[in-house]
Amino acid sequence: MTRKLIRYALYLCGSLLLVVLLYGAAAVLLGNWRIQAQKGAEKADITVYLISNGAHTDIAMPLHHPAFSWTRYASPQDTAGGSPNARYIAVGWGDRKFYLETPTWGDLTAATALRAIGGLNQTALHVSFLDDVPENERTAAITVSERQYRQLAHNIAADFRQENGRSLPIRGAHYADNDAFYEANGRYHLFNTCNTWSNRHLKQIGAGGVAWTPFAHDVMNAFPSTQRKDER
Repeated sequence: MTRKLIRYALYLCGSLLLVVLLYGAAAVLLGNWRIQAQKGAEKADITVYLISNGAHTDIAMPLHHPAFSWTRYASPQDTAGGSPNARYIAVGWGDRKFYLETPTWGDLTAATALRAIGGLNQTALHVSFLDDVPENERTAAITVSERQYRQLAHNIAADFRQENGRSLPIRGAHYADNDAFYEANGRYHLFNTCNTWSNRHLKQIGAGGVAWTPFAHDVMNAFPSTQRKDER
C-alpha cells in the first residue's frame, strides 16, 4: 500500500511538473510570435495606449470621442473623487476576487490564486479615469483608425455586465480616488488572464500583438514604448 501511494504521489508530481513545463514553453513560444498590425487605407489618427504595472496591462482610450463615448458604460462619478478633469479611461479585466482582495502581492493567498487560475470566480473590470496618460517605458502608444477604435470600444464595452441596459459598479471598491470597479462578463483562468484579454482585444482590431500570452511583458514588447517617443 505504501509503495502504491509513493508511486501515485510521484506520478502526480510528475504530471504537475509536465503541465508547468508545457505551459511555460507555450507562453515563451507564443508570447514571442508577433502578430503584425494590419495596414489599411484608412487614416490612423486615434491614439490608444497600453499601460503596464509590470504584471497587469490596461488599455487606455479617450473618455469622449465622436466615435464612442464611454460615459454610457463607466462614469467618473463612480470614483471616490469624481475625476472631474479626466480625459482618458483605462480599462483592465481580471478575476473579481483577486482584484478586490489582493491590492498588493502581500495580500495574495494560495486559495485566491488557485481559484483564479481555475476559473472558479466571477470577473470584474477595473476602470481608471486619467487626466493624462503617463509617458514612460511602461506605456505604449498605438494609433488606430476610427473604424478600429469603434470596434475596440464596442468589444470592450461588451465585457461590462449589465442589467436593464446599465453597467454594475461595485460600490465601495477603489484603489485610489480616480478608479472604480464594475461587474464583468467572462471567466478568468490559466489560459485567459488579464494580459490575454488586452492582447486579444488589440489583435481583434488588427492593431497587432502576439499569438497568445498570459504575461504583461510579452504584450508590451509587441508595442515598444519608443512608439510614444516617436509620436512627439
